[in-house]
Amino acid sequence: MTDQEVQKAFEEVYNKFWLNYRGKILPRGSDEWERMNTWAVVLMKKYPFMEQLVAEMIAELGQRMWRRE
Repeated sequence: MTDQEVQKAFEEVYNKFWLNYRGKILPRGSDEWERMNTWAVVLMKKYPFMEQLVAEMIAELGQRMWRRE
């Protein structure tokens, strides 16, 4: 794995995925919730070394959303 590959993974996972969803309240089962989960699965398959991080992000987003419901 190259430095560029690691940088690309962090850019996509943090800068695109996390920053997009961190402050949103998505109703469970909504189309947007499903898109978020689908994107997470794609990221985990695309960057296997980021799988645990993406899973933790989804868990954190879920907790934040459930607290606001």
